Amino acid sequence: MRGRRKTVKISEAEWSIMKVLWDGCEESGRGMTLGEIVAKLAETSDWSNTTIRTLIIRLSEKGAVSIDKTTGVYKYTPNSSKNECVRSEVNSFIDRVFAGSAYNLMASLVKEGKFSDKERQEIIRILNDIEAE
Repeated sequence: MRGRRKTVKISEAEWSIMKVLWDGCEESGRGMTLGEIVAKLAETSDWSNTTIRTLIIRLSEKGAVSIDKTTGVYKYTPNSSKNECVRSEVNSFIDRVFAGSAYNLMASLVKEGKFSDKERQEIIRILNDIEAE
């Protein structure tokens, strides 16, 4: 994998759990209980407690989530930051779809007109900053 550390593959459903954990753990400064996760996901999904628990167990088995079993109520925390997981997912996508070429990804996005004028200007600024380094 060209020098990258091994990454965890997270399914679309598991991403929903991870987003709740990243936000909730950052807000509270501690792990989240199953009840807290269920309550947060109830706002956007109709998953049962069992489904959510199964997804959390899968994430734990993959090494993406830690389970603190030292208290009476289990607390779940993500093992990687959101940025690390996003970076891994983007790199995987670039490898699969664009043969490892970030240029081909960007060229595709630019050709499709996926950027607003403000976003294009920001990208140009970032590229100029990189060039200046």
